[in-house]
Amino acid sequence: MASSGTPSLSVQHGVQVQPDPSVSVEEVLLAVGDQVGHANLSYASRMNRRVVVFVKEERLVAELVGRGVTVNGAYLQMSPLAAPSTRVTVSGVPPFITNEALEQELQRFGKMASGLGTVGPGTVGPGTVGLGYRSDKLKHVLSLRRQCFMFLTCPSQTIDGRR
Repeated sequence: MASSGTPSLSVQHGVQVQPDPSVSVEEVLLAVGDQVGHANLSYASRMNRRVVVFVKEERLVAELVGRGVTVNGAYLQMSPLAAPSTRVTVSGVPPFITNEALEQELQRFGKMASGLGTVGPGTVGPGTVGLGYRSDKLKHVLSLRRQCFMFLTCPSQTIDGRR
């Protein structure tokens, strides 16, 4: 039975992130607390290689999803535990097409829940992800894919943006 001082939380209060396995739950919580205030953290645990954090207010979930966190110098994209938003990945986008122009096109299909970033296996910095090559000579090379979370107008529709 919950005490009267415990806030009533739902799945909408939860965020998740998949850090490197060497990153502790405490390190993730400190980074999340730096973003939204440590007093706003309620519960946390590692679940299936992810760290799940519950915050006291639902509005903080949107803030964390939009901004992400940096842990030990590595940017980590947060995602909502309850996923009313859809991960959208756009492939084959040349670097001369700006995120702003691409976001403007994507808004025809719904509302942006987070900004765009390039996507690949290894994180390079906020919003940018490398291809994950081990060679120090290639670690700076980025993918031609970009990703965001969106609240789609018609979530069951497949988006084909080719022209």
